[in-house]
Amino acid sequence: MLNLQNINWKKISMIAGFIFICVALAFALYFLFFKPAPSPTPAEEKIPLGQLPGAVEGEQPGAVEQETPEPVKKGEVTKSITKIAPEVAPKGADEIANGGITKVTTLSYEKTDKLMLDGSGNNALTYNPDTGKFNVINPDGTVTPLFDKIYKDVKDVAVAPQKDKVILEFPDSSNVLFDIKQNKQISLPKDWTNFSFNPTGSSIGFKDMNANKDYRYLGIANADGSNQKYLEYMGEDARDFKIDWSPNGKMIAQYKTGNNATSSKLFFLGQYDENFRSITVDGYSLETKWTPDGSKLMYSSQNAYSEHKPLLHLVDASGDNIGYNHHDLKLYTWANKCAFANATTMYCGVPKELPYGAGLVPAIADKTPDYIYKVDLETGIKSFVAEPEGDYTIDQIQVAGDESNLYFTDKQSGTLHAIKLK
Repeated sequence: MLNLQNINWKKISMIAGFIFICVALAFALYFLFFKPAPSPTPAEEKIPLGQLPGAVEGEQPGAVEQETPEPVKKGEVTKSITKIAPEVAPKGADEIANGGITKVTTLSYEKTDKLMLDGSGNNALTYNPDTGKFNVINPDGTVTPLFDKIYKDVKDVAVAPQKDKVILEFPDSSNVLFDIKQNKQISLPKDWTNFSFNPTGSSIGFKDMNANKDYRYLGIANADGSNQKYLEYMGEDARDFKIDWSPNGKMIAQYKTGNNATSSKLFFLGQYDENFRSITVDGYSLETKWTPDGSKLMYSSQNAYSEHKPLLHLVDASGDNIGYNHHDLKLYTWANKCAFANATTMYCGVPKELPYGAGLVPAIADKTPDYIYKVDLETGIKSFVAEPEGDYTIDQIQVAGDESNLYFTDKQSGTLHAIKLK
């Protein structure tokens, strides 16, 4: 039989008290930290007696709320390009480029293999390999032959700055100089190629691509081929040389060579064995263009920093300043998609999008439409000029000297088009 006198009531009460305190603490912790806050009760709308509730403004059934993008100021370059949603009806295209969708005028449906500017600097000068004609085409579409002779299927063309001489390279390696003023044709050696005129049009630079690699040289001569002079041995490295006479007449060619994994070296060659400074360029796959005054060099290149996309750069390239003021222009496109209106203004076709590695395989962008940007080379300011009406991929581009029109050929068709700039 249980003897209640032998039970330790003091110990039992202490254990019970301890259990009670633990339970109380557990409940306190739950109410303080874990119990969800009660949902607020919406206030009831008071409705006068005898009246029905009024209509409440709400969303249309099935409507999807769209995020409204921040407005972009005219001329502002944004990090990403905003595209017009396909379900939004676009406004009419602007007649004159003003930072939006802009009307494109087709000046010629014939294939344009070579696009230049005529002697005035304001009209397009074209060569059509199918018809064999050189034509001057005005902004209104008026066509005037540059000369009457016909040269079909020319592989490459070099035109003197004065537009009074042309050198024609044919697929069979024959070369012809045609003097327009004198209406005179002269044959040049078959081994010569990659011609470039000096600023006055009196001399030419060329590569002598002799069948024997040991006799391949870079040279110069009078425009008619006389007084030839070899300047630099090329050998097996001929493709690393570019004949491109600078506008100031001092540099005839460029030579590029590897430097390290992210950069390469660019050397300049003159006709008097000058020791010009070299330029370390950022990347590879180099394309270069001189500014019209010859003071700077604009180029595109790619490396890991640019995600192997072509990135534009600008650098001083004259006298003691060669290599100074070297910076990128924050535009991903190729130098050959750019043209100068003057020494301080450049226009470029910039692909709407470029994938990683586009600089290694440019053909990736052959069907990608372009936007048009304007670059102030003194300040570096970039302005969004136009989105051409229709999906055009710019191949060749020229800008009238008075900046009235921008001419370009389409990569797919080779046809000639124009956009009014003012």
